[in-house]
Amino acid sequence: MTEEQRMFVADARELVERLYRDLEQLRVARGEGRRRRELAAQIFRRVHTLKGSGASLGFKAISEIAREFEGVLDGARLGRIELTDAALDIFEDALESIADNLQTPSAEAIDQKSESVIARLKTLAETIKAQGTIATSLRSALPEDIARALSDYDIQHAREAIREGAKLFVVSASFPIETFDHGFRDLTRLLGQSGEVIATIPAATSNADEINFRLLYAAELLSAEMLRQASLLGRIEQTELPIQATAGDLTPAPAKASAPHVSSEINQEPVRIELNHLDELISSASELFRQTTNALITLAGSSRTDVVDRTIRNLRGRFVEMEERLIKLRLVPVSQVLERAAARAGRIAARQLGKEVEFEIIGGEVGIEKSLAEIISDPLLHLVRNAITHGIERPDERRAAGKDPTGHVTLAASNHSGRIHITVTDDGRGIDANRIIDAAAQHGIAGEGLSMDQCLRLIFRPGFSTASELSDMSGRGIGLDVVDRAMEIAGGEVRVATEPGNGTTFAMMIPAALSMVNCVVVRCGEQLYAIDAACVTQSASAEEPGNGELPLLDLATLLGMKAHDETGEKVIINWKPPASSLRNNGTKGHQIALDGIVGRQETLVRSLGRHGARWPGGCGAAEMFDSSVALVLDLEELISNS
Repeated sequence: MTEEQRMFVADARELVERLYRDLEQLRVARGEGRRRRELAAQIFRRVHTLKGSGASLGFKAISEIAREFEGVLDGARLGRIELTDAALDIFEDALESIADNLQTPSAEAIDQKSESVIARLKTLAETIKAQGTIATSLRSALPEDIARALSDYDIQHAREAIREGAKLFVVSASFPIETFDHGFRDLTRLLGQSGEVIATIPAATSNADEINFRLLYAAELLSAEMLRQASLLGRIEQTELPIQATAGDLTPAPAKASAPHVSSEINQEPVRIELNHLDELISSASELFRQTTNALITLAGSSRTDVVDRTIRNLRGRFVEMEERLIKLRLVPVSQVLERAAARAGRIAARQLGKEVEFEIIGGEVGIEKSLAEIISDPLLHLVRNAITHGIERPDERRAAGKDPTGHVTLAASNHSGRIHITVTDDGRGIDANRIIDAAAQHGIAGEGLSMDQCLRLIFRPGFSTASELSDMSGRGIGLDVVDRAMEIAGGEVRVATEPGNGTTFAMMIPAALSMVNCVVVRCGEQLYAIDAACVTQSASAEEPGNGELPLLDLATLLGMKAHDETGEKVIINWKPPASSLRNNGTKGHQIALDGIVGRQETLVRSLGRHGARWPGGCGAAEMFDSSVALVLDLEELISNS
């Protein structure tokens, strides 16, 4: 086998393990509509990945099984088959056959067992075809412009929600252009607490300063309190659609299962630990206990401050070392995601599209929680394929533009202030703002006054797409709105920067649950704050500023703090944005005035969770040696919002 084939087999085995877990959960949750839909869509995407990669690398049996499996799953998503025990048994047999073919992979032959599974899947697929298309009565009952914008999957989603007891609402929302992305995200999160957003349709607007949306929303009740909270985000209106379940359109609902609803949170993935690592930790814990006991005895009987200080420093270093080792056990190298999931998929896409592309991996040694690796895997796949299909030009186009005929895509990872930064950069054609404006105009949005930044924010919204650029290589059901959704689940954000003719960079920034960060601890008023030491280049007193070429900002002002005692001497630090920043606009950094520097220390930074994204400028909480807590600041975000 080639190196690419070996990597596919390793990656596919891990994907099959996830699919086994998905099918087990689907068997339990098949009577609970919302969870069933989430699982069916997730299984479909994973089988689609197996099909595409297997076919491109010559694994015929795996590709054929996955192709038929995908067709059946598509029928399940459209409600054309019932998820009976018999149907789920066929799903498991198909997955087992894929797993068997991965044990002894063959690039050509399809054995008898695989042929039997393919035949059973085809029989089930014929049953799906006999069901015909989805009944049209529900579509005809919706407002015409909304019905026209809905896919068959959306209609099926609405049908199931109605038969499960939900009502349908059209929620109209208007947001200022400057804040529409945050407002839209907060609105969908709020509505998702008690219902489901089935589809989002951009709406026409007569106000050039606003972006309008209409959301088809299913819920048992749209309460006055929820509308009150929604009104704080933008101009919100709602209309209930007079649609009820009828025998002619809706099939009987399956029996309710006792499984509770599982929200879209980060899954707790198991972590594999080698026995020798556990043995080392056990030994280290015993040694640390002995050292701590000896230190307490020394401190109790010593009056010499130098001995006490030396003992404390030694003990502190050992505890920090222990924390680092424990944290690393939670992590997997991000190279596993960058290389296996992204670079490999990109090479396959490039080969199929006849493009020449080189890939570069930077920072593959950075550790990431396995649960986060799972969340970013699909979005990263899409971003890489997007760079190949829409960014990198064909060799003849690149030659005509004076470029090297071989395109270049860089996948980079780094850790800043307890946040994992993952960037995908290509040297292709860049994003054409005019195409985005034209696409927005088709949805009734006046785009003449949109800045490049506003155009780039639009591409993450559901319903906005430059359809002529779409390709099957981008994957069915995966779009830039999925990247945004993944960041919402992880409590992170995605940013994009582009230069027409020279390329595009997408950056995903995700908070790590735990991370050891070298911080500069500073004081502002009575509060302590931590700043990533990698971004602090120099410190000085206010009378002798460190770098007069940099603009000067006051930390208290950035934090929105009330006025405090200005009589004390100020200290100034020179701060530079991280290398992966997409917001610096060419600036080399800033001088930051604050009340004092407490010191530098290697500290344990904990994530503020997915809801921490609502607090701009805070990216974690640092535990001080005296057990107090300091907020870890994202100065880049504070400065950009000032």
